[in-house]
Amino acid sequence: MPSIQTLNGWYSQSLSELIEFREKNSDNDSDCMVDKFTDLIGNINQRHSTVIETMAKGIMELKRDTKEHSLDQSSLQYFLDRFYINRTSMRLLITQHLTLFGKEKPFKKHIGCINPNCSVMEIVQSAAEDAASLCDQYYMAAPEVEIEEVNASRDGSRITVCYIPSHLHYMVFELLKNSMRATIEKHMMESNSQLPEIKVIISKGKEDIVIRILDRGGGVPLDKLDVIFSYMYSTASGHQHSLFDGAEDNESISPMAGYGYGLPLSRLYARYLNGDLRLSPLEGYGMDAYIYLKRFSVNANEVIPVFSEAASQRYKFGDLSGDWTCSQSQL
Repeated sequence: MPSIQTLNGWYSQSLSELIEFREKNSDNDSDCMVDKFTDLIGNINQRHSTVIETMAKGIMELKRDTKEHSLDQSSLQYFLDRFYINRTSMRLLITQHLTLFGKEKPFKKHIGCINPNCSVMEIVQSAAEDAASLCDQYYMAAPEVEIEEVNASRDGSRITVCYIPSHLHYMVFELLKNSMRATIEKHMMESNSQLPEIKVIISKGKEDIVIRILDRGGGVPLDKLDVIFSYMYSTASGHQHSLFDGAEDNESISPMAGYGYGLPLSRLYARYLNGDLRLSPLEGYGMDAYIYLKRFSVNANEVIPVFSEAASQRYKFGDLSGDWTCSQSQL
């Protein structure tokens, strides 16, 4: 698998460079050393900029070279979740350092790449505009998005949260893009029917901030939710497309659907800071999507994998959940 070998080479090279830098500069705390370190991790950041696409290609190669029945997709999902959330954590640290100490200046009132007073409404509006623009380019139409803000706190002010704006934008954009695609593909055959609008509700409670997205795109069956969050599938055109099907012909894949990485990566972004992303389908009608954020930053602690013997056993023996009459995901 050439792509996996390429990734392995990138990570090995980056680790070697960091170890070498530490050994050569262990007793040096000058400003010059800080500049050199900033340049080093800037190069590492650039080197790893296409990790997601390269890993996706590597999974395609694995699928091509492995018999279908011998590929443990559960263990593959487990590995990719852990791999990508660790990558998210490392890139956040690198981006934070580069923004604070590098040549790139942070946005006004930002602390590095973090906005302590991120306006949720502004992020949702920006994501809606971007999703509508992409949808209009592909379908020549886009559903309207109605956004409502409900602040249950006493002050009744605009809803803000200490968060990473780029992560929040990515999550909302992916959900709205999927909602727009599903809405148009369900209703495009009804020439005399106006596209139903997509509703977004932003709610602030005592502990959580919740973004709820409601569409009328037809939804999916309940037992397909696990498939939706798989890295190997996309729900475009009303049925599952394997990531590996037609892999040699990228032009056959809709830019509104992609390879199916949007939802699993969005859920990882939400869970990374102790939140969550959940879907509640109404098959035949539409989908309710929820993004949960912690209202207070003290509760938004980083959630990353622990590497232990349990993780090693998980790779060796797979998911040992055979003591129920149905799958655990249904309980």
